[in-house]
Amino acid sequence: MEHSRMVEINVKRSTPSLNKSPTNVSFPNLSTVHVVRCHGLKDLTWLLFAPNLKVLTVGRSTQVEDIINKEKSANILTENEAVTIIPFQKLERFRGYDLPELKSIYWGPLPFPRLKKFRIDRCPNLRKLPFDSKSCSSVGEELVIHSGEQDWIDKVEWEDEETKERFPLSIGSSETETVLKILMELSSTFAST
Repeated sequence: MEHSRMVEINVKRSTPSLNKSPTNVSFPNLSTVHVVRCHGLKDLTWLLFAPNLKVLTVGRSTQVEDIINKEKSANILTENEAVTIIPFQKLERFRGYDLPELKSIYWGPLPFPRLKKFRIDRCPNLRKLPFDSKSCSSVGEELVIHSGEQDWIDKVEWEDEETKERFPLSIGSSETETVLKILMELSSTFAST
């Protein structure tokens, strides 16, 4: 979604059912979501119903406060679903950028069993990440949390000291910015010859 004027996505059950199990999800085939320049959007709580999500990019959306909002999720999930639906079980890559109001990705630690890349840029109000010392334990590789801002890295609040030690923070430009710099250097080299 880009330049969308959409303000909200309401996920409602279309028919009442006695079997309200999490297997009756709304977006079972959704694996990639890019939300860019959706300025009226406050959250993406509907992602609770995307169990196969692998890639999530949220950027340049000035009013996004939460990725998954705690209050909204409590209102849309049944009691059983609230216990059994754990978001982002298949997420491999997350990128959040230019989200000045973002305060929360999720209100507590998540396991993220497949997460390989996590990058945050220009999200000054995001302080606490949804990780604890057990998060990302089945990936096999150490997850490095990337950001382009030392100031943000210095202000991250960790679940505990063990979590802080488990997830190294790296400051540096994004892969795209790095490739663009290399291309510009190459073009200036060829231009001078």
